[in-house]
Amino acid sequence: MSCKRTRVAALKSQASGVGTSPSVDTIPTLRNSALHRGYTDLSQNCNVWTGYGDSGYRATRRREAHEQRPDFVENAASRSPGIVDAFLQILNLAGALGVFLFGMKIMSEGLQKVAGAKLQSLLGKITSNRFTGVLTGFVVTTIVQSSSATTVMVVGFVNARLLSLRQAIGVIMGANIGTTVTGWLVALLGFKVKIAAFALPAVGAGMALTFMKGARAKQVGEALIGFGLLFLGLSLMKDSVPGLDESGLAWVQSLTSLGFVSVLAFVGIGTALTVILQSSSATMSLTLALTASGFIPYTFAAAMVLGENIGTTATANIAAIGTSTAAKRAARAHLIFNIFGVAWALAIFTPVLLPIVDSLVPGNPALAINDGGDAGVVTAHLAAFHTLFNITNTAVMLPFVNRLADIVERLVPAASAQPRGVTKFISTAHVQTPELLLVQAAKEMEHMTSHVQRMFGDALRILTNPEEELGDLVAETLAREQMVDDLEHEITAVLSMTARAAGSAKASRQIGAMVLNTHRLERMADHCEKLVHIAARNHSAGADFTLEPDAIADIASLGELVSRSLDNLGRYLVNEGDAAVAEQIEEEIDAERKAMRDRYLARMNSTDIGVVPGMWLLDIASHLESVGDGAIGIIRRMEETHQL
Repeated sequence: MSCKRTRVAALKSQASGVGTSPSVDTIPTLRNSALHRGYTDLSQNCNVWTGYGDSGYRATRRREAHEQRPDFVENAASRSPGIVDAFLQILNLAGALGVFLFGMKIMSEGLQKVAGAKLQSLLGKITSNRFTGVLTGFVVTTIVQSSSATTVMVVGFVNARLLSLRQAIGVIMGANIGTTVTGWLVALLGFKVKIAAFALPAVGAGMALTFMKGARAKQVGEALIGFGLLFLGLSLMKDSVPGLDESGLAWVQSLTSLGFVSVLAFVGIGTALTVILQSSSATMSLTLALTASGFIPYTFAAAMVLGENIGTTATANIAAIGTSTAAKRAARAHLIFNIFGVAWALAIFTPVLLPIVDSLVPGNPALAINDGGDAGVVTAHLAAFHTLFNITNTAVMLPFVNRLADIVERLVPAASAQPRGVTKFISTAHVQTPELLLVQAAKEMEHMTSHVQRMFGDALRILTNPEEELGDLVAETLAREQMVDDLEHEITAVLSMTARAAGSAKASRQIGAMVLNTHRLERMADHCEKLVHIAARNHSAGADFTLEPDAIADIASLGELVSRSLDNLGRYLVNEGDAAVAEQIEEEIDAERKAMRDRYLARMNSTDIGVVPGMWLLDIASHLESVGDGAIGIIRRMEETHQL
């Protein structure tokens, strides 16, 4: 810069005298004299070429203008790398969270496949004892490591009428306690142990198991891979949390300086994050990582934990969309239970709840990490806070399960009757866990069988009462056949989806058997439809073509045997029927149908009965037998599946 001033001063001295500035009129003179000759001595001293003629003058002016740039241009340039770094940090944190969520999903699905049958048995043993329900919810959630998965199961089982509303509430309470186990695993292992020491080996061992032949080994391998990815994602989250500079610290302080309003704000943040991530365990782990790095103060991290308990109810309420009224009530009970808990917890948040946690867990969680605080102390306090809150909330609300059920029954009134023929129990929520979905499919089979039973009873009544005006019953029976067709389509569609996720040969066989038996039920409904059409023709035919009373009596006798077969099938589907009884009834049906056929063929040959009524009678007997064959076929297929 000193060379610059020396050069300009020399130019001014030659052109217009020392101490005066050149006017506009003297610029051409300056250009033609000083710049034309150049100052090689100044150029050499300053190591800058001043140039010759107009080009040298323009170059000098450009350099001067560059040196006089406003400061904000340089500041903007210096700030741009910081913005890029912040954006990259956000992307890194989002990627780490994605690895964590993916690992949790794989682990939860793997554990559900491994323990699917046991979960089904465990949930099936729940009684009206609310304490048993709480214990069951805790155990199931501990096994699958996801309270959302447990509550979705509960909603599905209530929808399938395997659980009552009051039983479901107890399970949901236990699930809230069970989800705290994940927080303790993350707090004790994720921040006190070098996670990579066992995360990557777990992924490697799990991958090796997936190449083995046994289905159970593959399922365990999936769970191990998910477990390793979960903790690997947690490690990445810890490393991706940005450090606190003065500006970041000021931002956090501005958000935490509003007293109780700040507490409510962090409750809202925890709720929103959990709704977005659809996992309270993931949000809890993210909260632990942010708190362990000193990004969020302990008090407000605890407020986020309360919000996460509200946000986790979104999953069950979403799963309840399109389900029965009872399932919607179970989901609303989960929401009300958690909102009530957060309300009383906020009322005693600072004066009671936090001091109790501090007295139970050693260390000072309020000491900032930057001031020498221990990350393990903070995370242990948060895990203890989460556990204390959920256990206390369950203890407070458990005596009022019936009252809570009454409240949700008023909030969610009974809906008008749903159109029959649409699936009532099965849903796609458990497509990835075939063992649990098969429970719902079995209930749907019972539902479909009841339609076929009703159709057959109405068809038999129409057949045996040709003189009655039963037009409305005919229309209803034919409409019911379309309902059965819709049921077959919907059940088969869901079973086809879950067949891809079947992790065991037994589950695959059961799915195949259900698809085949669903088709059998639909074919039985088709035979009932044909019987109604024959009855309609008989009703509208002339006197020469109607069935005689003795023929109608024979139809009623064979129809009674088929009705017994359908009743036994209905009992068999609920584990009350007997396969041996079904075989005996089938033999009686075959014998009766053969006797009718021989008898009426002989009468047709002797012209004792008209050809057209005789053909109708034989056609009716064939359709009746086909319905009985379908019933025994379903039972035989299920027996074979159980024996394999």
